[in-house]
Amino acid sequence: MEARLKAHSFVKDAQVYRDLSGNLHADVRQNRPIARLVHPNTRLDSYLDADGHKLPLSSLFTARVVPVSRQNGAPLAASFFQDSTGQRYLELLRYIDEKPFWRAQIAEVFIATNGKVSFTQQVGDQRVEFGFPENISEKFAKLMVFYRQIPPALGWDTYHRVNVEFKDQIICE
Repeated sequence: MEARLKAHSFVKDAQVYRDLSGNLHADVRQNRPIARLVHPNTRLDSYLDADGHKLPLSSLFTARVVPVSRQNGAPLAASFFQDSTGQRYLELLRYIDEKPFWRAQIAEVFIATNGKVSFTQQVGDQRVEFGFPENISEKFAKLMVFYRQIPPALGWDTYHRVNVEFKDQIICE
């Protein structure tokens, strides 16, 4: 029974045992998605868990996670997140998933063919150019400085592009 539970893709770990009274217990840890891999013009979408493994879509439930796609529309395989380069992108997606503000604010993540990350937002019309997924917390801290200082003073629609890619700079156009 334990092996059948573990075979399900949404089960991360399962322990099945009997207690002294003979009652059967099943402790199951759920495998939770952190992102949705979007493949335009196909039905190959899938979820991605925190370990970088592919999870299938469900016809009964839609997880509220950030969609991730290639900027040029090319398919993005779940295996992309398994190698040493892809682990940095997985770390970025974990960071977004762990922070309630960013999970609510980021509408969609795009990975360009050169590896740079950009995303759109739920609030505001800016496209945020994040660059490569390194110094993640520092870049989000700079973006938070932008949110706290620029839109309250100049309005949300003043800039259409915000770049936090470079050290100690916020570039707005």
